[in-house]
This record gives sequence, structure tokens and C-alpha cells, in this order.
Amino acid sequence: NDQLIMSERKRLLESSKEIVEIVPLGSGREVGRSCVIAKLGNKSVMLDCGLHPALSGESALPFLDHIDLSTVDIALITHFHIDHAAAVPYLLERTNFKGRVFMTHPTKAIFKLVVQDYVNVGHATTQQALFTKEDVRNCMQKIEVCNYHQEMEVNGI
Repeated sequence: NDQLIMSERKRLLESSKEIVEIVPLGSGREVGRSCVIAKLGNKSVMLDCGLHPALSGESALPFLDHIDLSTVDIALITHFHIDHAAAVPYLLERTNFKGRVFMTHPTKAIFKLVVQDYVNVGHATTQQALFTKEDVRNCMQKIEVCNYHQEMEVNGI
């Protein structure tokens, strides 16, 4: 029965570009590592990319290996909390993600402090560290800012 449901779901997704597919890569049934992919046709948007605050190393990350990150067009970060944003340096500096990342001006300012603190406090041993201070500096240059309620079009999205 599950196989029948999955094949019908796949058929519907392939036959229509009007169906939005939602893929939770974290926070599905827990608090932490918030990360959701929304797909419509050949466009993909990542909503948040956080770490699980109770875990360390790669187990704290969203399940980023479940999708091809090079196909994600943009990432929208809702706010600076660790569970919603702290995996962004990893996403930008340690994966094949090629999209653009957006957050508001205040979120970016506080995000920088939060992830720098995360590295300085050393939530993991050096071998388990997900990213470095240099990764944080590099990712800050790649993050684009937008205003509250600002509308923009990025690659047809």
C-alpha cells in the first residue's frame, strides 16, 4: 500500500508543475535544525538552515545529504536563532550549494555574532567542528540582505 501511494505521488509530481513539493530536512517532529525545501517545477527554495542545539558535529545538521544542494536556487533565513540559521556557514562553505542566501539586515547583523560565538564557545571538538571562523567570514560576504516586506524576483522565483 505504501508503495502504491509513493508511485501515485511520483506520478502526480511528474505530471504537473502546479504541485508544490515540501521536503523537511529538519525540524519535522522536533525543535532544532529547521530546514525545509519547497519545490515547484524546476525551482527550489530553502527555508532556514539551522543546527540542532542539543547535538554536536554532523548530527546537529539538517539532513542536507538527502537532496542535491546544487539544485536549490535560494535560501531564505527567517531569523538568527541557532536552530534556524547556524548551519548557513556550513551550507555556503562546505557543500555544493550554489544558490543565493537572503536575510534581513537585522538578522544578518545578529547572525554574525551568534555564529562567531558558536565557533568561539566550541560546541564541538576541533575534529567535530562544522565550520571555522574563516568559513564565517567568507559566508558573510555571500549573504545578501533584503528589507521586511520587500518583494524581489530571483531567477524566476
